[in-house]
Amino acid sequence: MSKAKYIPEEILLSIKKLPQDSLGELVNFIEYLQFKNSSEPNQNRQNYKEAEVNLTTKITSEESEQIIEEILTEVGEKIPSLSDYAISRAGIYEDHS
Repeated sequence: MSKAKYIPEEILLSIKKLPQDSLGELVNFIEYLQFKNSSEPNQNRQNYKEAEVNLTTKITSEESEQIIEEILTEVGEKIPSLSDYAISRAGIYEDHS
């Protein structure tokens, strides 16, 4: 394809020539481009700034316990547990090659 002008039909033909296992990567890239070109990134940046300010707010231990309880209630049994070995020094520093 020429860099000067992109024709949708040529793009579709190029996509059809891609191997099946590359399509997921293509979809991710398309979603990234849609996000990058939408008006939402400015809103997201604002949300991140607000969240950053909220992170500097001190909370009491009771509030932190309440937050943890809410998270556990929401996520419930979906959190996978790790074995004792997985979190042990031997498990962490095991040679995985």
